[in-house]
Amino acid sequence: MLFCALQIELSEEQDQGKYECVATNSDGTRYSTPANLYVRVRRVPPRFSVPPADSEIIPGGGINITCVAVGSPMPYVKWMLGTEDLTPEDDMPIGRNVLELGDIRQSNNYTCVAMSTLGVIEAMAQITVKALPKTPGNPVVTERTATSITLTWDSGNPEPVSYYIIQHRPKGSEDIYKEIDSITTTRYSVGGLSPYSHYDFRVAAVNTIGRGPASDSVEARTAEQAPSSPPRQVRGRMLSTTTAIIHWDGPEEANGQVVGYRVYYTDDNTLQVNQWEKLMVRGVNFITIQSLTPNKTYYIRVLAFTSVGDGPLSQDLQIIAKTGVPSQPSDFKGEAKSETSILLSWVAPPQSGPENLITGYELVYRRSGDNEEKKLNFDPASSYLIKNLKPFSSYTFQLAARSKHGIGAYTNEVTTDTPQT
Repeated sequence: MLFCALQIELSEEQDQGKYECVATNSDGTRYSTPANLYVRVRRVPPRFSVPPADSEIIPGGGINITCVAVGSPMPYVKWMLGTEDLTPEDDMPIGRNVLELGDIRQSNNYTCVAMSTLGVIEAMAQITVKALPKTPGNPVVTERTATSITLTWDSGNPEPVSYYIIQHRPKGSEDIYKEIDSITTTRYSVGGLSPYSHYDFRVAAVNTIGRGPASDSVEARTAEQAPSSPPRQVRGRMLSTTTAIIHWDGPEEANGQVVGYRVYYTDDNTLQVNQWEKLMVRGVNFITIQSLTPNKTYYIRVLAFTSVGDGPLSQDLQIIAKTGVPSQPSDFKGEAKSETSILLSWVAPPQSGPENLITGYELVYRRSGDNEEKKLNFDPASSYLIKNLKPFSSYTFQLAARSKHGIGAYTNEVTTDTPQT
């Protein structure tokens, strides 16, 4: 007995029908009972899985627009501009179509069409030609403080902008501009500036395409404030037993136009500064103090002031009311050179004539926590390396200059630490 079978792979819709088995031999032909085959076809109308997206581009730019549609059967996909077919009829892809556009000069709406036996669908992509923003109007200074400048400007753009960028740098600087972005108004206060300083400012606009050109630079100066540092290098000498002349250099951080200086002096440093004698000068960096008591030690401090207010006082300058005696050394400081040595340096006090030459220095120092004070005397110099100190210790130093007329006033204490071994 023979068996036979029919196998259909990858069935298609046209395979549907009635099937019979036919057996033939020498005696004749017989037909089986018919078998009906039904092919169930999956039918899904077309839909967009990746619809075309709207875009903004600059004039003359290019873009690729992708459109993907699915369904069963898979749809054909084409592009249209209005009623014009952009995809050739005989080259219409299935499922996915990428429209390549170049040198675009005007805005248009492009339509993606997906079609199958189950229907036709459309989706539109809006391509907008949009230029970079125009230059904003030049910024105008409306307010100023010692550390900020407030600017306003005209947008200069009929179309909305995303935000503005302010660029600024010190006047005359070759450094790159500092930038402040994400500014959504046409008024902004730039802070963190230095007092009484000139700056250049400019503004640029940003939209979805990018950043446009910056405006012209505008110069602005911050307002004054009181000096934030004292006068430098305060120094003095006796002109007679009752008259001293005091000199100084301007403050490092004047923060404005220095109008003048106030000079405070006393022979009793236990008093508050506001109880000291006070003199004022304008336009010069020196003053003479008269009617001093001979042989007394005087303490002198100087401050600078602007139209806004007073700056900080300088450290004490000590001077002895005695002719020929040196004044204090200035800029006295110490620097650890090893675990057991410290280098001291200073600027010699002014010397008036061969009769008042400095013949040497006296150094007084002690270790923190010790009651014993040590003294050293050495020849004229501008530095001195003191050795045989204790490691990891704090030392205080005072220095005085000596002439044949006697020893001058000591400097204020300077503290320097030796490092740990």
